[in-house]
Amino acid sequence: MVPSFEKRVRAFAIDTSAVSLFVILSLFLGDYYKPLPFIVSGTAFLGFYFLPYLARKSHGQTLGKRIQKIQIVKLDDTNAELWRLVLRDLFKLALSIGSFGIYLIVAFFVMSDKTSRTIHDYIFQTKVIDLEKPIGKYDGFNKTESMRKRGF
Repeated sequence: MVPSFEKRVRAFAIDTSAVSLFVILSLFLGDYYKPLPFIVSGTAFLGFYFLPYLARKSHGQTLGKRIQKIQIVKLDDTNAELWRLVLRDLFKLALSIGSFGIYLIVAFFVMSDKTSRTIHDYIFQTKVIDLEKPIGKYDGFNKTESMRKRGF
């Protein structure tokens, strides 16, 4: 199943927020040992964006993707290779940082509703799948249980 755009954004935001939090906190560590902020920031960057791909249990998932229950796979729905996952994220992060976020806006406009694939997915022949099973029939509206009982 194709994940919603919001799930992809939330997963990226979780990973980026975690890294940003460590980068901000590490700024205060420079008084004790000058290279310490760079070490902490680099470790956070690697730890949240790339190390989760090494875990066998969470193949194709970072912390954010795991929380949102989405996964990166190849086009034939098989697990993507480690090199493909790492290069895909390096490409995405390099363009995002290098263009000051403009790449993310462009990638949004390129993304199709039917496939939910962005520029980096097309380049690395990957797609993102939703691991959650759909609950009931989706009629285009987010209805609560009480609304459904009343016939709305």
